[in-house]
Amino acid sequence: MADKENENPLFESQREKSGAITFDKYLYQYHWALYKVISEHDQKNEYAVFLEFHEDVVFSDSLTSQDAKFEFNQVKTNSATFNNYQLVKNLKNGRSILGKLIESVNSKPYADKITSLNLVCTSNFNLELKKKDVELKIIRKEDLSDNQLKKLENALKNELSISELPSTLKFIVPDLSKKDYQKILVGEISSLINRLYPESYFNDESIYRLLIDELIRKGKVTYDFTKWDELLKNKALTSKQVTKVINDFTNLKDEAKIEIEFNNICSEIGLKSLQVKKLKRSFDRYKRQRISNNSTLQKDTTIFFVDQIENAINSGITDLIVLIDRIYNSASPKIKKQFQTKDEFSTALMCEYIMMN
Repeated sequence: MADKENENPLFESQREKSGAITFDKYLYQYHWALYKVISEHDQKNEYAVFLEFHEDVVFSDSLTSQDAKFEFNQVKTNSATFNNYQLVKNLKNGRSILGKLIESVNSKPYADKITSLNLVCTSNFNLELKKKDVELKIIRKEDLSDNQLKKLENALKNELSISELPSTLKFIVPDLSKKDYQKILVGEISSLINRLYPESYFNDESIYRLLIDELIRKGKVTYDFTKWDELLKNKALTSKQVTKVINDFTNLKDEAKIEIEFNNICSEIGLKSLQVKKLKRSFDRYKRQRISNNSTLQKDTTIFFVDQIENAINSGITDLIVLIDRIYNSASPKIKKQFQTKDEFSTALMCEYIMMN
């Protein structure tokens, strides 16, 4: 007997499906960006990623404006393999796909800061290579045959009045599948945290949701910003933000042991319970940052604390309060600038002291 109560009253062929298809393409673009974020984070690199900013996806290798170098990525989910014709044919806006990519950096004031100009396509590329019978995931300018290079450059000479392809140009087949990419991302996040914090407890679904939502939210921002810090705040997902999200949803294996040592130190210097609770929040923040952050500043900070603690102990200091005061007074402005208060500085010192043992 048919289930009449469960029949769909709206069952009919949909008139318009292009909107859903287009949305899926945009979603893949955001997930591919997050996939690259996970790879960068796994290597403990400093980075910022921008969506819908000069190109589909732009990566910065630094959070400092003077040092930053950029990778521009145009992301395509075409069903057909990209060949020469599809790369250089004129679209409705008068630009070809390849022309649009190159135009995003050509003669721009930031052109010399671009380390890689990538066309990323899930359907692969059908281009003539110098070496026959090979299949490359990354095709560089030098991998193209002379005949193929000439075809592309002749087309772009007519379109953009340029004589040669940029040396930074790459054609890339992504590792992230365009099927089930959401599930893949959750799995990648889980694997990342297991490598960062072995045997820890974490909520990979919540981490995924917060990160992808933040990318989408900032991708919608269309304002321009004259200041680098404003751009990072309003338009970028940064390595610092990713670290914070991961840390907020991860509990470390040795948490109990570390907490006991922290409480012993607080007892030794005579802190009351409310003071201990306040310091513990600051202590936990620094501890997680210290474990997951591999920046030069973090390394320098750890080395500073460890050296100062060892020197103080070797000089005969046995009182923790005296040790904290001595190290605080000897710290450079660069070290102190990371901490808003002396209490925050003290908890960082306590963390480094515990991690030494």
